[in-house]
Amino acid sequence: MTVSDERRQHHYCRCSVRLARDNQTGQCGQCQRRMVELETGAPTVPPAFWETSDQLRDALASWHMGQVIAAYRLHPHHGAPLPQELVARRMGITQTQLSRIEGGPPLMDLTKLIRWAELLRIPEAHLWFRLPGQRTPAEAGVTALTVPARLEAGAAEADGADPYRVIATVGEVVIVAIDRRTFLAGSGAGFLVGGKAMPLASYKQVAPELVEHLAAQIDGYYSAEAALGPHTVIPSVLVQQGLIYQLLKVACGDVRRALLRANAAYAGLVTWLYQDAGDLGTASHWANRTLEVAHRVGDVQLVRHALTNKAMICTDQQDGPGTLDLTMAALADETTLCAKVRVQAMQQSAHGHALLGDRRGADYALDKAAALLPRVDDDYPWYNACRRSSAYIEAQRATCYTRLGLGMEAVALWDQVLTGLPSGSRRDAGVYRARQAVAHAHVEQPDAAAEAVYEAATIAQETSSARLRQELNGVWHHLAPWHDAPVGRQVRQVLQTL
Repeated sequence: MTVSDERRQHHYCRCSVRLARDNQTGQCGQCQRRMVELETGAPTVPPAFWETSDQLRDALASWHMGQVIAAYRLHPHHGAPLPQELVARRMGITQTQLSRIEGGPPLMDLTKLIRWAELLRIPEAHLWFRLPGQRTPAEAGVTALTVPARLEAGAAEADGADPYRVIATVGEVVIVAIDRRTFLAGSGAGFLVGGKAMPLASYKQVAPELVEHLAAQIDGYYSAEAALGPHTVIPSVLVQQGLIYQLLKVACGDVRRALLRANAAYAGLVTWLYQDAGDLGTASHWANRTLEVAHRVGDVQLVRHALTNKAMICTDQQDGPGTLDLTMAALADETTLCAKVRVQAMQQSAHGHALLGDRRGADYALDKAAALLPRVDDDYPWYNACRRSSAYIEAQRATCYTRLGLGMEAVALWDQVLTGLPSGSRRDAGVYRARQAVAHAHVEQPDAAAEAVYEAATIAQETSSARLRQELNGVWHHLAPWHDAPVGRQVRQVLQTL
């Protein structure tokens, strides 16, 4: 009897296992169990599953559950990509909902994050938040929340034990890790006062002092990001945004308008954080959110600030015309704008001109911005970078000159800028060193370029700034004449560590 005759007499599962004569399912027992498992919950995967996919590692590092789920579905371990419908059923949601989660902004609901992480069997060691019942807060407090230093001290006095683990202190802002119980009590559900969570359900109205406190934290977050990079700061800022969304449900009148201004300022901050983290898609979402809220407030200064934020993203995308379109819109009726908004839009306009090879346009915009800089005296909580460094405009000019290939002029400017840079601006120092390396390459100084790369790479490891890593990756192209020389090989080894 041939094999084909035997298969006609007997039937087989698609995995080639011979089935019993009375089997009416067309599947062996093992395949039936696998199908049940696929329909009701995620199968157990080997520990290496979470380490062997660059896409999955990057998604976990982004703290974006939608990107994690997308990378999970596409993992080569499955043999073929898992359909959204299948994974959505495992998560207890619809395919449409999963599509929105994968393509939308990062989720801030901790309860959903925990449930989906457990359903997909994601090990806690790879998560940016703590799973219940896994480890003690001292062992695994990884969900970040920002509280003033005085509140942190009050918590220890009130409870006899400090539920917070301080990661870093930058000015008035303290970045801390907080245990899940305290996080659930305080994040997006209330406000920490004296170390205690005041649930929003107890609010009949929002106190103006609360809005003032939220706005006062913004500049500290920018300083923290400049020192530590975006990934340390993003969770704390998203918690504050979640709190603002809850407060807006009960705020009214002038307090509501002030809260909307704070909401727009925080959205602009989140835009920048994701831009620095290299996630331009999420950054664009938050830039649009900033612009929408600014229009709801009806604040012309805030609307123009939001337009310039969008122009910054165009600059990162090397879109010179788009940058100029948005900055021209931001500078419409220019004399009605405060000095800060004009400086912000003009310096961004200079980058648009530089992308188009127009030195004259770049210099004109930067000269106007420099003349206005001493007049920046508003109390808006955003874009205070222009006041932190006396060499701010010259740093923008050096960047434009580097883009324009003006090596000697750019090298001289970078020496000036880096000498006057505040010590806390670690991320900026790294970005500027990477750009300085390009300028050195333009004037055929490979050893000086390599030295700048080494310093920038060290800062990249410290801050996890995707913007800095992208700058460093771009240096390699400009060092093409020395790729096979000893200095080129040394630079390649350094870049490979990133």
